[in-house]
Amino acid sequence: MLNRTRILRAGGGGMLDKMIPGYKDKIWARLPQGIKEQQVKSANSAFENHVKQHKTWQGYLLAFKDLEKNFAPSAKFRKPAVDWRRQMERGTMHYGRWYEGPNGSDYRPGNTYDRLTADVLAPFTEAEWAERKQYRSYDIMKFGYMLLGLFLAYRVSNEWPVVWCDDRKEEQ
Repeated sequence: MLNRTRILRAGGGGMLDKMIPGYKDKIWARLPQGIKEQQVKSANSAFENHVKQHKTWQGYLLAFKDLEKNFAPSAKFRKPAVDWRRQMERGTMHYGRWYEGPNGSDYRPGNTYDRLTADVLAPFTEAEWAERKQYRSYDIMKFGYMLLGLFLAYRVSNEWPVVWCDDRKEEQ
């Protein structure tokens, strides 16, 4: 015999199920076999249609993901050198012959000079610092202290409601 599954929700069903308990099972038992088979097949085919649709979309998305791998930059075509404009912007440009390095280095072992990490502790001279200080933005710490001071002044200058809980026992 074919049994149709049903969703059991909290509360035991609707009002009719409370008035006539098990009415759906009684109706299902009286239906002809052809209608029962048609109902079960339609429920199953609806589920299988969703599975089929999911598989179709999954195929499209997986194909796109495989295509996505081709968009990654290839190390084969990577330029191993840094162009002169970037070197000038970074301050690492060295003018001279290819075998002459900066600061008297000639790239022999023990006679090298790293242009990227040599001056990280002092990137600007004193004259450059003096020029930059003329155009400084407002210090964030001073701004934070100012906001804290305004908040504390606001709290001190205003009245705040105080709720006292009266936990004294009444005398009789």
